[in-house]
Amino acid sequence: MTDVLAPVSAVADVLALWGYDGWLTPPLAPVVRSASVVRGRALTVQVAAGDTGPGLAGIYDVLSGDLADRVVVIAGAEEVPGAVFGEILAAAADGQGAVGVLVEGWVRDRVDMEAIGMPVLARGERVVGPNGGAHLVAVDTEVTIDQVVVASGDTIVIDGSGCVRVPAAVADRVLDGARRYAAAEALVSLALAEGEPLTSAYRHKKSAIAELAGANPRTERG
Repeated sequence: MTDVLAPVSAVADVLALWGYDGWLTPPLAPVVRSASVVRGRALTVQVAAGDTGPGLAGIYDVLSGDLADRVVVIAGAEEVPGAVFGEILAAAADGQGAVGVLVEGWVRDRVDMEAIGMPVLARGERVVGPNGGAHLVAVDTEVTIDQVVVASGDTIVIDGSGCVRVPAAVADRVLDGARRYAAAEALVSLALAEGEPLTSAYRHKKSAIAELAGANPRTERG
């Protein structure tokens, strides 16, 4: 999906304005930066540290299925001592149509993943792999990253600065609001470029915020 024009910062601000959480940066930061704003539906994978359980082979099944327009969200890997994602898994995900991968943990092979081009965000990089120190817990279930709950099917928006989760039930409303918000910011920038002082130019954003505050889906009455 490539119809999202508003940057992650605008989406995050609209979420905050309407009383939602969802920003996942931090803790996740771009390892392979997105060249544009992309949108996908979350496919969640819960892993855990430890050498018990079935290991991580189940992720191969996830990355062998249809991932068209999906963002693979791997949660629970922050305590794994090594990287749980790298070039081979990135190539597999990209080949099945994924538009991005989020890893609550460590990744490696940055240069090779940059050649693939699919956005990858993680807590950081480590050169060593998991070496049996992690196992798959569940697929397609709710996961939590830094107190933000992500469900399969939620909308994930990624750009070069980071990523954000938008609840599926309000995704269209939030993304439309973010477009309005970003358009207002662009008008502020244009006014500044034309020599207006900020005290005057900011009226565009102030107007958009007031408009959006009155359109909060959480406070509307049916």
